[in-house]
Formats: sequence, C-alpha cells, structure tokens
Amino acid sequence: MATKKSPIPKAKSFNAGTLTADTVRSLLKQHARGTFAKSSTPRVAKRFIQERTASEHAGGDILYHKGRLVLDALTTRKHPWIGLLIVEGDLVVKGRYEDSLDPESVVIVTGSLRAGDIITEGFLEVHGDLVAERSILFLGNDACTEVFGDVRAPFVYTQYHAVNVHGGVKAQLVTGDAKQHIRARQKHAFIEETDRRVRDLLSPKLLKRFADEMFEDEDGDEADPDAPWIDAIDAETLADFVRRGKPALAEKAPAARKSRRAS
Repeated sequence: MATKKSPIPKAKSFNAGTLTADTVRSLLKQHARGTFAKSSTPRVAKRFIQERTASEHAGGDILYHKGRLVLDALTTRKHPWIGLLIVEGDLVVKGRYEDSLDPESVVIVTGSLRAGDIITEGFLEVHGDLVAERSILFLGNDACTEVFGDVRAPFVYTQYHAVNVHGGVKAQLVTGDAKQHIRARQKHAFIEETDRRVRDLLSPKLLKRFADEMFEDEDGDEADPDAPWIDAIDAETLADFVRRGKPALAEKAPAARKSRRAS
C-alpha cells in the first residue's frame, strides 16, 4: 500500500529515510528552547523520537524544514500524522493551522507562526510571534504552548490549555475558562467566558450555533436572553465554527458618517 505524500513535500522526513534519529535529536537540542511546565515540549519530543525509532508509532512522521515555509493549510492529525515538526524559520499558513493531542503532536517554529486561524491542542513552541487573522484557540489540558514573542489575533480563547507568553497578548477579546491559563509577561485584558460582555462581542451566527447550551439556566429552562449565561462556551462547537473559516467576533458596524453642516 502506497504511503500518502507528506503535507510538506520539501521537508526532510523520518518516514522517507531522509532523517535519522540521531539527526533529529541534534536538531531538537539545537532548536528546542521550551522551559514551560518542566520543558514539556522538548521532553515530549524526545519521547516521541524514542518511540518512533522503536516503531511504536510507525504511522507517525518526523519532519524538518529549513527556511520560511508557506502552506495553504496544515493539520498534524492527517495521515500520515505528524508527531514532530521542526521549522527552522517562519511558518505561514494561508488557511487553518491545527495540531493535535490524539494523535499527539509537537511543533517547534524558530521564527513566527502566522495563519488564518490557529487551533492548538498539542505541544507548540514558537520562538517569534503567534499571529492569526481571525482566531486562536488553545484547547485541552494535557499539553501546553510557549510563545517567546507576542500572541496576536482578534479573538483568543483558552479552555484548560496552559499557555506561556514571553511577550504580550494583543486581541480584541481574550476569554476562556480561567485567566491563569494564559500567562503573559505583559498585562492583558481577560474576560471570563460567562461574562455578558463576551456575548455582546461574539458573532451572532456563532451564538446561534450554541445558544441552546449557553443560554439555559441551572434548571434547564430557557434563560432570560438579557441576562448573562450560566453555562460555559462549548469549545467543540466553537472549534467547528472556526474550522469553517468564520470569524468568531461580531463584525463592527460601519462608522456613521458625520453630516456636514450647511454653510
């Protein structure tokens, strides 16, 4: 049975035999800088290299790309799934970047990572900035993200995911289950996902998708539409919406033109 082509054709690949375990270990030692959560990113990457070498994850690949990498989209869970990706330079994804925890992935970018949307559940380390045109979602509590620059996007959301930002978080709305999950050296405004202000900022189309779950009271009855919701945001519904390339935030109403005074 023929192996599917690599999602990054010009990258060196362990599955294709253009990378060896020793070479990957050397690259990891050279490029992994993670110090968050007891250096989770390099620790998990070393474990995957060991397991892949022992053929315990024969379907998973290890990829290395030197130089600026531009892709239409990147999803690590697609077969053959990417267990470890090292990009020596910037990673630019025109559409959606999405990594995974099942199967587990580790992505290290020595430059900046820019995409239309970013959904991360796995281990992600970015030495520059992490930037999205629309949304950045940090999901799940079994992995972590470390960004040595800034995190920038109109909408940033976290659900249990541990994020360490050495710079700042710059967004129109930063929300999620708890502020402490996004640690940044620069102060940023965080609004709890149950706060009414979040509802006012989210796209009406998104609100319609999960209104039944967000706007019920403790007894399961329909809540007052003018009152803050009680239940948390449904992260999977949010992720599905973002995967469609739709903005999570409401579009700003065009500014009213000031009428000219009659002379």
